[in-house]
Amino acid sequence: MMKKTFWVVFFVLVFASTAIAADTIKIGAMYPLSGRAADLGIACQQGADLAVKEINAKGGVLGKKLELISADSKANTQEAVAISNRYIQKDGVNFLFGEVSSAAVLAIGQVAKQEKVIYMATVASTDTATKEKWNRYTFRSGTCNSQEANSLALYTPKNLVKFYNIGPDYEYGRTMWSLYKTRISQVNPKAEFIGEQWPKLFEPDYTPYINAILAAKPDAVYCSLWGGDLAAFIKQAKPYGLFEKMKWVIPVGGDQTVMKALGQETPVGLITDSRYYFYWPDTPRNKQFVKDYLAAYKDYPSTGSGEGYDGIYFLATAMENAKSTDTEKVVAALEGLTIDLPRGKATLRKEDHQLLCDFMVGETIFDKAYPFAIVGNQRVFPGDQVLYTLDEWKKAQTENK
Repeated sequence: MMKKTFWVVFFVLVFASTAIAADTIKIGAMYPLSGRAADLGIACQQGADLAVKEINAKGGVLGKKLELISADSKANTQEAVAISNRYIQKDGVNFLFGEVSSAAVLAIGQVAKQEKVIYMATVASTDTATKEKWNRYTFRSGTCNSQEANSLALYTPKNLVKFYNIGPDYEYGRTMWSLYKTRISQVNPKAEFIGEQWPKLFEPDYTPYINAILAAKPDAVYCSLWGGDLAAFIKQAKPYGLFEKMKWVIPVGGDQTVMKALGQETPVGLITDSRYYFYWPDTPRNKQFVKDYLAAYKDYPSTGSGEGYDGIYFLATAMENAKSTDTEKVVAALEGLTIDLPRGKATLRKEDHQLLCDFMVGETIFDKAYPFAIVGNQRVFPGDQVLYTLDEWKKAQTENK
């Protein structure tokens, strides 16, 4: 009798867990939740969590609840790959999601390609993921390097001639400098490039780099340090008067996590951007997102928040349009998908799966409404003017076969 009862209970539990699994769409997310990059990772997680809660509150997707599983990748490539494989082989996720490191996003993309699992990249921005290393299963809900570098180059005053670079010594930093140099040379033929510095990620002491920049006396410095590294660099460089002696052009320097970390220490007049702004565009959709995010987390949404939130909505909308969670059907539904987001209307371009949207850049200012700097003196560039062209994308596909 005891044996019979045991097996009845066993099969009931198995059936129940199977039924629950069948009613859940699993999204396996990864981002740095510790270390210097944690602010971006936590913001991405919070944006994604908010989107999942909103969607589930309205009945989920295709009658199923979204389940967001999150893990700390530590912005480490090997860790991100291990998490991706575990998600697929053990947890049976429907989608891979997230990441901040450009090196890691390339590695996750290869896992997605091999396993034929859709990967929605969020914050990591290397063009290579959707260009040279493009694959059918990788999409990106965030902006990419060329959108930033080209917009910043078009904004940069043409009376600046001597340019210097400091950037992290890996995929993101190297790519950003190459893109910016190319566009600056086009819009300002007199431009000269007089030096480069390549600190490692999470460098504790920037003093040698600061002294080298002072000695070079450039007109402008292009600085692609980001997150906690950028905040640390600015704090260390301020006593040297570095930001008064030359112009600074800083991709993602306007990200809210950096502005908050610096507070009143933020130099005014930095040419910069953020990949999402809680104060732009001034639309009902963005205002509602900011209101809901503030209510949930007692904080303003930042770059990671917006890109994580957008990524979930792209996946959910594609599944609804496809009327399926089947990978190939969802891929087809994601290609060319346009939806209304807090950032405005945005499209996952059909050919390369890269987000296409307007991009705003400007200069750091202080507004009495906030205890930190924001981006003012704004200029908005249409997405198709600053994203790499489809002809460039096709050429990259041919050259990398």
